[in-house]
Amino acid sequence: MVKRSLFVNQVSVSGKVETSSRAELGFADSGRIGRIFVKENQNVKAGQILAQLEITDLLADLKIKEINSRTSNVDLEDAKEVLEKVRNQEDTKVDNTYQALLTEDLELIPEVNDYGVDPPTLGGIYKGAEGRYKIYIDKENVTLPNYVLFTFNLENTKRVINKQGSTLLGTRGLYIFFPDDPGLSSYEGTTWYLDIPNKTSSSYGTNLNAYNEAKDERDLAIKNAESDYQKLLTEKNDGSSSILDAEIEKIHAEIKKNTIYAPFDGLITNTEKEVGEIASTNEPLITMISTGTFLIESYVPEINIPLIKLHDKALVTLDAYGENETFNAEVVSIDQAETVRDGVANYKIQLQFVEKDDRLKSGMTANVLIVIFSKPDVITVPGGVVFGKDGKKFVQVKNGKEINDREVVLGDISSLGQVEVVSGLEVGEMVVLNPTLPPVE
Repeated sequence: MVKRSLFVNQVSVSGKVETSSRAELGFADSGRIGRIFVKENQNVKAGQILAQLEITDLLADLKIKEINSRTSNVDLEDAKEVLEKVRNQEDTKVDNTYQALLTEDLELIPEVNDYGVDPPTLGGIYKGAEGRYKIYIDKENVTLPNYVLFTFNLENTKRVINKQGSTLLGTRGLYIFFPDDPGLSSYEGTTWYLDIPNKTSSSYGTNLNAYNEAKDERDLAIKNAESDYQKLLTEKNDGSSSILDAEIEKIHAEIKKNTIYAPFDGLITNTEKEVGEIASTNEPLITMISTGTFLIESYVPEINIPLIKLHDKALVTLDAYGENETFNAEVVSIDQAETVRDGVANYKIQLQFVEKDDRLKSGMTANVLIVIFSKPDVITVPGGVVFGKDGKKFVQVKNGKEINDREVVLGDISSLGQVEVVSGLEVGEMVVLNPTLPPVE
């Protein structure tokens, strides 16, 4: 009989209590991330550099000023080379961000919507002008098995399609890939459009901002380098050395603001961003833990690891205090590499206790119940009573002596095989546990 009840999905594991402290680290200034020196699950030492914003401008400026501070007889040719290096580096950064703007998230749009095939995929790095490709696929000859790729608008090309791999699309660095299934014959006579850049993609705004910022940073860096070069031609007074020392000290302070250092010995548990992304002031970028607080280390079988996410809540009991004493914890780390235990692939996770408790001791055995979801007042049925028909989901409902198929809308599935029924069943109805139609796997 159908009834409403609490619907819970949870994973039970055991582990050991260990000491640890946790820190979320960010930059003291905002900017584009230039380098990340650590990876998740890497051990680090106090004072170690973890990440750094792009500081090419600062380093170039620092180099010039250090040269000037070491000698009064400045070699202007060296300073000129630094200026040229800054120009080249900044132009390269602008070119790279522009290529990313033109290339990222490109997609083919069908001329009509009833082709019945997925769009071919694209690869490569585009190096050319902005605009639109028109792409047409046809047979080379009715008597030959080859298919030909034609491009128009941005450039006019004709190329036999490689059936075993990628095919060059035009002459500007892009490649097109056709899936093995349903095969090239399904694309015969189809027309596609490719807009460069893809202004409808989610990445377009980010890439456009990155490109504009790169241009602004280039102009500023070159301006500063040119200014410093001109100063080398004119600074002849006795106070120039002390001024340079102060400027060098200021640059070192700026570099420190653009660098994240490990505040203690510990373990990197999470990195929120990647190289090239924008980091805001004090935005958490790297999370690390150490021996200041307590956490639990456990191993989860591979069948359950897809259910667990960072920040999932957990209920913990410790053998030392019995099952009536409970502690709250949160998942703070999930290992990406498996650990084989008793011939089974497991994944190490770490959970941090939410509250400080003087009863916690390193080495205690912990029993952990990780709550995946908890829904009150939900209708559920065993997964085996659900079957598919005409692309929809059904159960069989008994009304007196009659048994009828009833369409249902399903929600979450628990690790025990129970299925949430969002709509289609009412409290008090009788569901057939062994339907006459075979259930869908």
